[in-house]
Amino acid sequence: MILAIETATSVCGVALIQNNRIVGSRSTVEKNVHSEKLLPMVDELLDATGAALGGLKAIAVSIGPGSFTGLRIGLSTAKGMAMALDLPIIPVPTLDALAQHIADAGTLSSASTICPLIDARRDEAFFAFYRVGKRRVSRISEHGIASVSAILVQAASYQGVVFGGDGTMKLRGVAGETSPFTFMPEIFCTPETVALLAERSEKVLSPEQYVMLEPLYLRDFVTH
Repeated sequence: MILAIETATSVCGVALIQNNRIVGSRSTVEKNVHSEKLLPMVDELLDATGAALGGLKAIAVSIGPGSFTGLRIGLSTAKGMAMALDLPIIPVPTLDALAQHIADAGTLSSASTICPLIDARRDEAFFAFYRVGKRRVSRISEHGIASVSAILVQAASYQGVVFGGDGTMKLRGVAGETSPFTFMPEIFCTPETVALLAERSEKVLSPEQYVMLEPLYLRDFVTH
């Protein structure tokens, strides 16, 4: 059984997965509550499902890009639990999980291209482009950060682009009413999708490997 953590966005949530089945989950969509609610959610989920910490095989964590504070909270919690329980960590790129959720939420054809967007403030968003497959999506570009105008320029070179995530509203405003793109701003990254991708992942990090693991920020942060 894998415990998955999502705190990279405004979503704060946890999920348990075993043999490709979501055993249970808890989440809320609120800003600035991750440090307060994450560990109580873990306790509540374990109690509700009857799962034991000793039955966990790994801790999965949404590794970014996303909120600087949220990412630090999620990764530090994952590291603390993994070290205490002597478990590996499975890092899941947040855009990958969001892209998979967009694919699972819609009836998309193999001709579609998915572009998940995470709000990066100002007029920017974190993004990447993905191809739709039979059961999963595959990334066809690097993770990046750019202005919404620049993302629209890149999107013009792909077919049937579907945008989703909390950065979609600002991009739709720039694209205009006659845009050929599809917009799904109601789709968020979920702990359930992080869990599903974690179970498929081959990137399982031992304590020696994850001790230096850092979030995927894509942006330099300067403190004064």
